[in-house]
Amino acid sequence: MVKKLLSILFILTFSTAMFAQNDDAKDLEILEGALLGIHEVVASPNPFSVATRIRFFADEEFEMDFLVKDLLGNTIHSEKLKCNKGHNSITFFRDELESGIYIYSLKTKTKVISKRIVIK
Repeated sequence: MVKKLLSILFILTFSTAMFAQNDDAKDLEILEGALLGIHEVVASPNPFSVATRIRFFADEEFEMDFLVKDLLGNTIHSEKLKCNKGHNSITFFRDELESGIYIYSLKTKTKVISKRIVIK
């Protein structure tokens, strides 16, 4: 009876360790995917009066969302973009927006980078 219990305990422990290793591999894959993305995000000129150019570096090709919101969280501008590997830029025009502070976001599947822009 004791041998059977020990055998069952050994099998359960071994199978749990196997599943944990699989989970670790999946976690590492997710982490590596999160590290890939966009870097070096800068809006220039900032503040601006007519237009600003948002520059960033992409580790690979992917689709992303470019959003501009006011300080109340209302979406002012929304655009889906395809990024190329390497340096990219987005030109954002003021159009009819009032002077003030706005938040722009670059959103990928695994990462969101939000920064502030100021319109004079």
